[in-house]
Amino acid sequence: MIRRRRYSRIGLVLGGGAARGWAHIGAIRALHDAGIRPDVVCGTSIGALVGAVYANGDLDWLEEWVSRLTWQTVVRLLDLRLSGGLLGGRKVIQLFADKFNGRSIAQLNMPFAAVATELDSGRESWLQDGSVVEAVRASIAIPGIFTPVWHNGVWLVDGGLSNPVPVSVARGMRADCVIAVDLNNDILNGRDFGGAVVDTPAIDPAVPQAIALRRNGKPWPRWLAPAEGRATDDVRVPPAPSARVPSMLSSIAQSIDIMQVRITRSRLAGEPADILIQPRLGGMGIFDFHRAAPAIEEGRAAVEQMLPAIRARLGID
Repeated sequence: MIRRRRYSRIGLVLGGGAARGWAHIGAIRALHDAGIRPDVVCGTSIGALVGAVYANGDLDWLEEWVSRLTWQTVVRLLDLRLSGGLLGGRKVIQLFADKFNGRSIAQLNMPFAAVATELDSGRESWLQDGSVVEAVRASIAIPGIFTPVWHNGVWLVDGGLSNPVPVSVARGMRADCVIAVDLNNDILNGRDFGGAVVDTPAIDPAVPQAIALRRNGKPWPRWLAPAEGRATDDVRVPPAPSARVPSMLSSIAQSIDIMQVRITRSRLAGEPADILIQPRLGGMGIFDFHRAAPAIEEGRAAVEQMLPAIRARLGID
């Protein structure tokens, strides 16, 4: 039998990182396989989404759904708009709204909190009550990408602007041991890992299978095209630098990456987790939602590598 000798309330913190968030699924699976079940969960952005699904007992459903995603289906889930953000996020949120079926955060199977950021003041907002869907929708509202959310008299955007890996929230939820998953550790300097960088050709827009088509049969504009192709599906290996002018989304994505890394490192320095798990995801872009399988596997591998330290910290026999 698993015995916790040192801690009575374990908190799981799931960091932001858009598509890299599918690694959270593998991390949770590995923790469960090791007999480690958190008592509370909180998250930012994609971490809030995965955390809410996990707290609702629907991780199996989520893993099955994301494993079926292709670039084409991802693009078709995006609702393009020109007000407040490039993407409304309505179709994606409706999918999860149907799954949560109107539940409030208080009705989830375990204590849960999502982190968002007040657009006007910059303050972080801990969403611990009310609608699960509204909390998640606010937490994933990446500025310029998804439209902000009007909530209790303020506009809320992505929690990654203020607290990408919300260790402080877990502490506030009375967790006396915090396990945090940081998705963005090596996305800027990941080329230092694993040897040579793979030389990857650009996707040829003339190849039909490389692009998704709109309902009218026309291709999506170049600025919405997927990132450059990769010669490997290894999410740990960043693509080689390219002289090609980045698309609009690529420029925004890279800027968000820089911001997330800087803020994460600063916050974790002042608010360290007891156990920090950092999957190697330097080769995965924030819009690579169709690459769930390798991300999930990397999340699992990151936890398994840390298991001796986790067991020692938790005092597990």
